[in-house]
Amino acid sequence: QMLKKYMFYLVFCLLPQMASASQEYDTCFQQAKDDNQVALCMKAETTRLLTEIQKIYQNILKNPQTASWNQGTSLAKGNLKTMYDYWLAYRNRYCSLFVVASEHNFGSSEYDKERCLLNLTLDHYELVHQVIINANSGGEEDDEAHQQ
Repeated sequence: QMLKKYMFYLVFCLLPQMASASQEYDTCFQQAKDDNQVALCMKAETTRLLTEIQKIYQNILKNPQTASWNQGTSLAKGNLKTMYDYWLAYRNRYCSLFVVASEHNFGSSEYDKERCLLNLTLDHYELVHQVIINANSGGEEDDEAHQQ
């Protein structure tokens, strides 16, 4: 159990370009005594990341090009709202399936659920963060892989 906790922490901290974990998450994680306490830490971190994703969405709408794609500057309607709603539904449904499929394999079902939700939320954070980087680059910079 402690090895599992350590391995998750290692993966969480070492993946390249990943959103850095909050200090609250680090503290919570270090003080957690079992899987269910770790699950509570992950749940709080997922909530924080969802707030960060909303901030990124708002930044996306500051760019005229992406605001046009969204069909306006509102997060209450438009393509971003639809995309977020579909992504959230996918994430939740996928993690429900993940928990059923991995029952008794990794930890408590609450641990498995929160780990899955956190991982997919981190993935989405990285993807929408890349949109901001692209929108703000102005096209002057090219990916190193394409320079030859």
